[in-house]
Amino acid sequence: MEKVTSPDTNKAAGSKVARLLQSSGTTFSLIIVYIVICIVFSILSPYFFSLSNFLNIGVYASIIGVMAAGSTIAMLLGAIDISQYAVATTSNVVGVFLITSGYPLPVIIIAIVAVGALFGFINGFLTAYCHIPAIIVTLGTMQVFRAIGYIISSGNTMMFSHEGFSIFGKGYVFGAVPVSIVIVVLTMYFAHYILSSTSYGRMVYAVGGNEKASYLSGINTKSTKLKALVICGITSSIGGIIIASQLSAVIPSNGVGAEMGILAAIILGGMSLAGGRGGIPGTVMGVLILATIQNGLTLLSTPSFYVMLINGIILILAVFLDVIRSGALKKQ
Repeated sequence: MEKVTSPDTNKAAGSKVARLLQSSGTTFSLIIVYIVICIVFSILSPYFFSLSNFLNIGVYASIIGVMAAGSTIAMLLGAIDISQYAVATTSNVVGVFLITSGYPLPVIIIAIVAVGALFGFINGFLTAYCHIPAIIVTLGTMQVFRAIGYIISSGNTMMFSHEGFSIFGKGYVFGAVPVSIVIVVLTMYFAHYILSSTSYGRMVYAVGGNEKASYLSGINTKSTKLKALVICGITSSIGGIIIASQLSAVIPSNGVGAEMGILAAIILGGMSLAGGRGGIPGTVMGVLILATIQNGLTLLSTPSFYVMLINGIILILAVFLDVIRSGALKKQ
């Protein structure tokens, strides 16, 4: 017997689809943009559309992606952290000293992550408990942390050789998938889990949406901000592990001038600069888009100054998109 579907059932199903499209509208739009970008570069370069090149994109995106995962949580609270590359570099300067001193790999990794967490705690304490805007705090600590790295390393590139450590940037899982891609996937998954399935994630969105109302409802807003920037510090140090492992070296100046790339990827993914709106799926797409554009321009042998120009334009467009999404233009 044929099942009859009532108009009310169809209407309810249509409403569910509409809500789904509305909730994932930004991410869906970015997927379409990403497909268009891939098509364009496939036409312009015969080397673009291949499995090996997409793996290259994944490896390049892994560094920004790991850092962006933690930064997404912080930015949901309106806390912009621009000290991430400084944290990544200096925490791994400490790691190199432990490598050359012969410490076992687990101790080295724990120490690097602990330094990242400490730097994140400093950022979080100054932001949450001293009431200094995060972007001002991290603008200062970016210079302090990097200066510490310069002092410890005497401003020299620190070369090292460690078979176990090199796995994070040069190793493969089953001989096919780069370990760095596995790391970024796991980091993004855990960040998404924190935001979507834990009480802390719900507090992040609540505080980001309305800090005063969250405080009045009993949420410890200071602790929430502090934890977010500690997480950001941890993911920064993990990103630094991938960089150091790929280079078999720590360069004190590494990442200077690249701080805005992470910010651009997150905003492009739908994050509001004011906080309270955004998420990991959008960040994933923002990172992929920027990494793919960078890869495509490299394949086309685009001069570095043009790449810099394009990256700057993308950052401005990303912020302008946030202005449009916030409805600020309509208020004028």
